Amino acid sequence: MRLLNTWIERLSLACAAVAGALLAASILVIVWMVAYRTAGYQNSWELETSIDMMVAAVFLGSPYTLRTQGHVGMELLDTVLTDRGRRKLAVFGQSIGLLVCLYLAWAGLGMTLEVYHSGERSLGVWQALLWPRYAAMPVGMFLTALQYLVELQKVFGFGSAPSKSAR
Repeated sequence: MRLLNTWIERLSLACAAVAGALLAASILVIVWMVAYRTAGYQNSWELETSIDMMVAAVFLGSPYTLRTQGHVGMELLDTVLTDRGRRKLAVFGQSIGLLVCLYLAWAGLGMTLEVYHSGERSLGVWQALLWPRYAAMPVGMFLTALQYLVELQKVFGFGSAPSKSAR
């Protein structure tokens, strides 16, 4: 089980690296767009592509954010609850998060497959295929669900180290 947890956490780290690269690429594309427009030329793909990269970065960065306790927490309750109460709160919150991520992964997969099979394209001038844009949601949410499983195991003492919320 520890080996699986290690791989999931490494995958979360790899997704964070991809998300960071996507954000950096998005910044470069926007800088290019501004410089290109300033030179008097028109563009067709830059804005749409940079938005797609930023959205993908949010979904792909989600597992790492969970791993590093960067998501919204209930710190006020953590300070007033007993250890047992904190543990119950962590299990409840992480279970809800796991279920939401699984639902979003399932719904996102359905949307992605639908636009893949239909060959649907965006409405912009560039008319890019929509399925790569939609694919970031099910991938990111499924990986976040896996990270929630790792975090739940930490609360129960099965993981590599107790999480902040389990202390």
